[in-house]
Amino acid sequence: MIELKNIKKVFQTKEGHLTAVDQVNLSIEEGEIYGIVGYSGAGKSTLVRMFNGLELPTDGTVTVNGNVISELKGKNLRKERQKIGMIFQHFNLLWSRTVLENVMFPLEIAGVPKSKREEKAKELVRLVGLEGREQAYPTQLSGGQKQRVGIARALANEPTLLLCDEATSALDPQTTDEVLDLLLDINKRLNLTIVLITHEMHVVRKICSKVAVMDDGKVVESGDVLDVFKKPQQEITKRFIRQDANPDSGETDEVIEEMLTEYPEGKLVHLVFEEEQVRMPVISRIVRDYDVELNIIQGNIQQAKKGSIGSLYVQLTGDALNVAKAIEQLDQMKVGVEVIEHVIES
Repeated sequence: MIELKNIKKVFQTKEGHLTAVDQVNLSIEEGEIYGIVGYSGAGKSTLVRMFNGLELPTDGTVTVNGNVISELKGKNLRKERQKIGMIFQHFNLLWSRTVLENVMFPLEIAGVPKSKREEKAKELVRLVGLEGREQAYPTQLSGGQKQRVGIARALANEPTLLLCDEATSALDPQTTDEVLDLLLDINKRLNLTIVLITHEMHVVRKICSKVAVMDDGKVVESGDVLDVFKKPQQEITKRFIRQDANPDSGETDEVIEEMLTEYPEGKLVHLVFEEEQVRMPVISRIVRDYDVELNIIQGNIQQAKKGSIGSLYVQLTGDALNVAKAIEQLDQMKVGVEVIEHVIES
């Protein structure tokens, strides 16, 4: 449904050329929830603005529903944009309009008769769980309610693609989960393709099927969410996953460095389990079969779209050869294994 080929975006600044997006290739299937994650300045927001033509690539093509968005202009571009909804971090609501009027606004621009746009808006208000708040103004709503209005408004023209640019970044954790649950429900009900731009890995873990990790304008890693969580290849991806596994531990990299100092013997290992492995006696088997000692340092189980993900930090000590064999066996048991030797600074 969506294909990005060799996308490059270069901005002209006073200091010279700035490459915000560099040779990005992505394919996103219809009905998929696709996450694009990266830290500030990674290029992800610039990339998402090329999906609907708000930014044009310097090189490459953006194809949505068979149309090359990057080549459309004028009326044709406006028509295609109506099929692409967008929600934002700071809601972008019209503060002088009620909930119902905000949802009706894109239908008004599209020239839909008042009676039909009011009927459609009421339907969408019910869909996002705001029935009874139709006449409230944005200042009378919580952050989560404001974002629900933003979602309803984005769905007004019955888009086939919904772009979410840091849509949960201004929300508290509980409200974030409620909004993510709503997006997951909408995806299932409407078979709506959703592209999520975020710097929070738990957002990706909770509702996305696939993820692309961006750094310095490039996609450095991509694939199924569970595969990326189990076997991250790039240091930046590992950092995201550590932060997701340890949300209450402050600066996760600093905590890992402390672990390496406090537990210098043997190997410090981060294990990631899919739902199938969570139920297996993996740890007891390793200790028994390889005559190693295993000290559990930290662990938790989190929910992902396709099941549970277990995260466990352990210290393995004993004969060096036995420790190496134990780690190899963990890998063969399809457990995600990362031996942590050090933490690379950002």
